[in-house]
Amino acid sequence: MTTEAKVGAFTILGLALLTYIVVHLGGVGVGDKGYPVHVLFNEVNGLKPGNLVRYAGVDIGKVDDVHAEPNGARVSLLISQGVKIPDTALISIGADGLMGEKYISISPGAETAGFLKAGDVISGKDQQGLDRLLVTADSVLLDIQKLVQSLNKVFGDERVQSALIDSAVSVKELTENLNRMSAVMARMAINNEQDVKAMVTNLNFMSGSMMNAAGRVDHMLATLDNNGQTAVDLREAIANLNATSKRIEKMAVSIGDFVTDPETAENLKATLRNARGVSEKADRMMNQVSNIKTETSAEVLYSAGSKDYKTNADIKIHTSQNDFVLLGVNDIGEENKTNVQIGSGSDKFASRVGLIDSKAGVGLDAKINNEFRMSVDAYDPNDLRVKLRAQYEVAPETFIVGETDSINKNENRESFVGVRHSF
Repeated sequence: MTTEAKVGAFTILGLALLTYIVVHLGGVGVGDKGYPVHVLFNEVNGLKPGNLVRYAGVDIGKVDDVHAEPNGARVSLLISQGVKIPDTALISIGADGLMGEKYISISPGAETAGFLKAGDVISGKDQQGLDRLLVTADSVLLDIQKLVQSLNKVFGDERVQSALIDSAVSVKELTENLNRMSAVMARMAINNEQDVKAMVTNLNFMSGSMMNAAGRVDHMLATLDNNGQTAVDLREAIANLNATSKRIEKMAVSIGDFVTDPETAENLKATLRNARGVSEKADRMMNQVSNIKTETSAEVLYSAGSKDYKTNADIKIHTSQNDFVLLGVNDIGEENKTNVQIGSGSDKFASRVGLIDSKAGVGLDAKINNEFRMSVDAYDPNDLRVKLRAQYEVAPETFIVGETDSINKNENRESFVGVRHSF
């Protein structure tokens, strides 16, 4: 070969090698075979021609063209020959990692008898962009901050704090009075040993007073707006009442051995009856107090639609293992809607009946798992309304709450989100 022939041969070989690299390694197709499918998106988030198309994670084609339209963006796909895509498939935009390259993701849809054909136009599923997610999260955090500030204002009020401890203070005073009564009776027994008749008369008077006091405590117990500390104080008061009545009974029995006066003997019998009656009442009240458990809750909710806040509070009194009473007020300071309900059931599922937002109705409560709870209320027989609530525990005794009122009435429907805390 001549020198010119050798140079020409090497030149042709180099051009052929360059063409191979461009075509096969650079992604440039010559006479690509396949069929086109067009997808409409509201936004494409940086998708470009040449990006991959994947069906169930398998590469089946590429993005041929991306261009804007009045209502969004049209993406033209070139699907490899022989690949059949159901006409119910879900098409979205994915990415390889948080900042990776975009691609078209196709997932099998529901059962279908048809497949996409060349030139078909379908709608794609828009991707929830990171920027939109950040804006939404920032808005939610601002709303929660406002709710927490409102909640602090409500429970930071000294009048609210004073009201919660009034019942506990009253019961403590009752306990102190009973203790003083017991001490007076003990001193009376020592200082009046020579005047048996006077001592028995005083014992009879004191036991009768204790009988009346026991009746008042029993009535208080039936109507008490309770909390944890109040129940503890009540148990102490009842225990002191029981102990005092038993001391009176022992004193009366001891004196009875040497009492001969008929009037004194009759007073002594009355003292024994009263003391035993007080002990029986004290035992019954102690059993009742042991079964009482209360849960006080308050919440602040906000409606983005009406730009309005409302504050709710309630007290749940468990009268037995499966029965409870629910007392509360919704929209405090505005409409002051009353809740007075009795209910029955377990921690997993319970039913209620009574006043719901000042209207007759029924309700159901369900615990889906340890954190998530749901309830539904139907009330107002004259204009039936349905309320749906869901709450998720984000911290001990603290919940994020979502509520929709009048869900069955489009014109009155209103949704709220907020924070609830139990004490």
